[in-house]
Amino acid sequence: VDFDTKVLSGHVDHTVTVRADGAAELALDMRDVAVSGITVNGAAAEYSLAEPYQALGSKLSIQLPPGLKAGDTVAVGISFETSPQASAVQWLPPEQTAGKRHPYLFTQCQAIHARSILPCQDTPGAKFSYGAAVRVPQALRALMSAVPLLQVAQRSKAGTRVYRFKQAVPIPSYLLALAVGNLESRELGPISAVWSEPEMVEAGAYEFAETSKFLDAAEQLAGPYQWGRYDLLLLPPSFPYGGMENPCLTFVTPTLLAGDRSLANVVAHEIAHSWTGDGAIRRRTNAPAGNLVTNATWEHFWLNEGFTVFLERKILGRLYGEQMYQLQASMGWLELQDAVKSFGEGHAFTALVPNLSGGVDPDDAFSSIPYEKGFAFIHYLQELVGGSSAFEPFFKRYVQRFAATPLTSDDFRAFFCDYFKDNAAIAQVDWDTWFYKPGMPPVKNEYDESLGQLAYELAKRRHPRKRQATSSWRMARPFGIAAVPLPPRSLLYRCAAALPYCRMNELYDLDNRHNSEIRSSWFQLCINAGDDSVLPLVKGFLQEQGRMKFLRPLYRALHNSKSVAAKQAALDTYHEHKSTYHPIAGGRRRAPPLSAAVRPACCLICCWRRRTPARPAAALPLLGSTS
Repeated sequence: VDFDTKVLSGHVDHTVTVRADGAAELALDMRDVAVSGITVNGAAAEYSLAEPYQALGSKLSIQLPPGLKAGDTVAVGISFETSPQASAVQWLPPEQTAGKRHPYLFTQCQAIHARSILPCQDTPGAKFSYGAAVRVPQALRALMSAVPLLQVAQRSKAGTRVYRFKQAVPIPSYLLALAVGNLESRELGPISAVWSEPEMVEAGAYEFAETSKFLDAAEQLAGPYQWGRYDLLLLPPSFPYGGMENPCLTFVTPTLLAGDRSLANVVAHEIAHSWTGDGAIRRRTNAPAGNLVTNATWEHFWLNEGFTVFLERKILGRLYGEQMYQLQASMGWLELQDAVKSFGEGHAFTALVPNLSGGVDPDDAFSSIPYEKGFAFIHYLQELVGGSSAFEPFFKRYVQRFAATPLTSDDFRAFFCDYFKDNAAIAQVDWDTWFYKPGMPPVKNEYDESLGQLAYELAKRRHPRKRQATSSWRMARPFGIAAVPLPPRSLLYRCAAALPYCRMNELYDLDNRHNSEIRSSWFQLCINAGDDSVLPLVKGFLQEQGRMKFLRPLYRALHNSKSVAAKQAALDTYHEHKSTYHPIAGGRRRAPPLSAAVRPACCLICCWRRRTPARPAAALPLLGSTS
C-alpha cells in the first residue's frame, strides 16, 4: 500500500478449475489496472487485453495450456498495479480523518469495482476463498474481509509492517475489502469488536453495543453464525453507504452515531447479510459451504437485499416485539412509493428483476427498489402461506438449500412452489407481474401501524389542516416525532404541505439534532419551504459526510428549489467538496451520480446502497475460480 503514489501493487495467484474439456483461455475482468506479467503453472503466459466496454472495463484473456480436461486445476499468477483513480479505492489525506495525523484507505467493491483493484471474475456468481499479505506503513493497521492470522504484524521493510489474512469461505468479488489506517478496537461481545480511529472508537462501542443481541436473534431465525468473527469498522465520513456486509468485517458509516443507538438497526441489516447475501453454513463435512443465498447476477439483486431486509425486520421483531417488524415494514412501503415516484412508474429500474443488458452499470440501477419491493414480495408470500409459523421454517430451509449456490429468481420460484406444493393458496401468486412489471407491486400488504400512532396523532395536531380526516400515513406524509421501544427512536417524515416549521424548530431544536436521519429530513423540509436561513447548516451537513442516502436527496432538493440561493449552494458545495466524496458517490468516474443531481437532468436514483450486465459473448469466463 503506497499512500504517496495512491497505488496498490502486488501479485495475485488464481487457482482455477476447468469446467469443460479443451478450455483454451481464462477470461478475467479488469478496469484501470496495469499488468506487468502473467504466468500459468509457473511459466510465462501469453495474454491480451480487449478494448474497454462501457462501465465493464476490459476483458483480460490468458492463454491456457492445451489438452486441459474438466476438473483440472490451473495456477495463474498475475503481477498488477492499480491506478490512483481506481473506483474501488478511496485514499484519504490526514486532514480528512478524525485524528488528522495519518492517512487512511478503504475499498468499496460492490457492485463491479473489484476489477479496478485486481484482475478477477467480477460477478456475484463466481466465488473464491483467499489468503492475503498486506504491507502498510508501520504506524498503520490493515484489516480485510477475512480473519487475521496474527495478532501482531510482522516487521518488513524499514518503516513497514505486513498483516496476513485468511478467508476460508468462498465469497463473491464484491465482498473483497481492505482498510488501512490508525485503527484501534473495543470488544462488543464474544466474537465481536468495533474498530475505528482512536478518536471515534469509544463512540462506536457505545452505539453498537447491541450487536451481540442482533447476532443471537439472527441465529434463532436463520441458523448458526459460521464466519468466526463479526467485527465492525467505523469508517471516516466519506463512506458512501450506511453499511457494507463485508464478511467478518462490516463497514459502517459514522452517520449512525446518533448518541442514543437509534440508528443501530443498520447493524442488524448487515448482520442479516451473514445468511442472506454473503452468509455461509457448513455442510456435514464441516467444509466451508460458501456464500449463502447470493444472487447469481445483479438483475436478481432483490434475492440478496429483499431477504436481508426481511431478516433484519425479523431480528428487530424478536428483540422489540412484532409491532416493530410491522412498523418498519410500513415505513419501508413509504420508501418504496418514493423510489417508484422518483424513477417514474414505468421505469425499467422499478421492476423487481430489471434488465441490465447492454453494458448497464449496476450502480446506475441501485435504489431502494430491490430492498423494499423485494421485502414486500417476501412478506406477501409469508402471509399467503399462513404467516410466520409457516414461512419461518421455509426461510431456514431456503438458507440451507442454497448455501454456496448462486441463484436466480426462477430458482427461488421453483424452490418455493415445491416446498409449498400442498398449499393451494400459492396459485394466487402472479410471478411474472411481481418479477418483471415496473412500478408498485400488484398487491398492497396491510401492516399494523399502531406503534407509530403517537407520532401520527402528533403530526395531525401540528398540521395546519388537522381538521381533515386522514386514513393512512401516506396522506399528507406527516412530520412527526415519537418514542417507540427501541430505546426512544425518532420518526421524521417530510411534509407535503406547508408547516409551521419555525415553531417546530423551537419545540424540538431540530437544527441541532445529531441524528442524521432527522437532520436530512428536516433540511429537506426547510429547503422545500423556501427557508434560505437553513442553507449554512445544509452545506455543513453535505461537507461533513458522504453518504449517498443523504447527499442525493439534499442536492436534488437544493437544485429543484425555487430559491436562487439554494440552487447556487448546490453548485458551490458540490464543486468545492466533490474531491472528498467517494468515487462511487462523487461523480469521479463514468456516470457521475451526484454531479447529475446538480444539473438540470437531475439524478433520479434515490438509493441508499445495490443479472451482472451482459458482457460481449467473447468476454464470458470459461473457468470458475475456486480460490
